[in-house]
Amino acid sequence: MKNVRIIPVLPKENKKLKVAAYCRVSTFGPAQLRSFEMQIKTYAKMIRSHPDWIYAGVFYDIESGLLRSGRTGLNKMLKKAAKGRIDYIITK
Repeated sequence: MKNVRIIPVLPKENKKLKVAAYCRVSTFGPAQLRSFEMQIKTYAKMIRSHPDWIYAGVFYDIESGLLRSGRTGLNKMLKKAAKGRIDYIITK
């Protein structure tokens, strides 16, 4: 009779995602600034309250969405992601 050895499947590592958010408005108008503030607060709270996420920051710019130049918050976030310090990005 052959010996049968059962090797149990190891559970996958419960790796938490490093999550960041990106917020942007195009002007300093009052309505835009209220939206901007709400975006930042909402995303920070959302990331911090998720049990499987690690807060990796909220990045932001007050710049036109037509051009990529001048968007220092976006560039900083993308560099951090390229270095593996962000796994997932949330944006509006």
